[in-house]
Amino acid sequence: MASSLYYFYKKKGMRTLLTATAITLLLQTAVSPVAGIAFAAPAANTKVTSANSTAIYKSFQNMLYKKNGLPAADRYLESKISQVTPYHATLMVLQLENARFKALTAITDRMLVPNVQDQMQKIYNWNNSFTQLMSRTKDTSLRSLLQQARDSGYRLTMIEGYLYPIMNYAAFEKYTSYVNEDIKQYIRIMAVETSNIASEDGGLMIGYQDMLNRALNQERFLNDFPKSNRKNQVQMLMNQYTLYTFYGLDNTPLFDYDTNVMVPNAQKGYKAVLQRNTSEDSAFLKKLNAFMDVVAESKFERTEAVDQWLEQNVSRDEYLPEYGI
Repeated sequence: MASSLYYFYKKKGMRTLLTATAITLLLQTAVSPVAGIAFAAPAANTKVTSANSTAIYKSFQNMLYKKNGLPAADRYLESKISQVTPYHATLMVLQLENARFKALTAITDRMLVPNVQDQMQKIYNWNNSFTQLMSRTKDTSLRSLLQQARDSGYRLTMIEGYLYPIMNYAAFEKYTSYVNEDIKQYIRIMAVETSNIASEDGGLMIGYQDMLNRALNQERFLNDFPKSNRKNQVQMLMNQYTLYTFYGLDNTPLFDYDTNVMVPNAQKGYKAVLQRNTSEDSAFLKKLNAFMDVVAESKFERTEAVDQWLEQNVSRDEYLPEYGI
């Protein structure tokens, strides 16, 4: 696997390039187990008893791990989550996420079958949902597949010419009132990622200020919840955004390939974010501020001095060493 950089999805001799963000959203397999996690003490609530909470948790697990059990487990959790402790609520939401990731590969495989893709593409309009496609097809097997994907917690998106199911973190937001604060913030961070994908086909799909604000939210999470069970997932995401910030992407370079000058919109966006925010408590902003000083001294050209600063302060190997960019 490779990151912005690429993951090659192999199927019947076809290789589809997926960007790093697409990999994270589609086929993330590094979700941490939830055993041994420290949880906040249960809130005082007369409707919640330890015995009832445990019974609900066990029933949820029995549903979740059955074949095609995701929709039923989700419905059960939604109906019962107000009756469990924060410990069990958080545990079940994380297990639901794990199960959705585990099931995602198989359902993606089914959607990438050529004739299935062809049928979907013929009835697809930009930004359509699974529900909208279901209303347009007369093929009962395709409708069943689309419904299963929707009800299992995925949303539909087109990435580099192919229609994929991706994690739908908006579907987790109904649980944020019941889980620990770190998982609430984690869901919000990931909901932003899946509702508006940051990069596609080596190009940046969001504005520069949006990109920096996402990185700042990720940094805030890592500072506020250093022992969170989802720390590694947010750290991996911030590593990607750090590289986007200081290097750009293949098809959206930070410095123009022809002129070697920093892209004007990036200059404006970076300056605006630095002006609005104090770097006092943000290592990311301090680094960005120092970078902009070096770039300004080089008249916004990518000079040897800029390259040396990047190598010393934002080494590619440091931020995604497992991928060896």
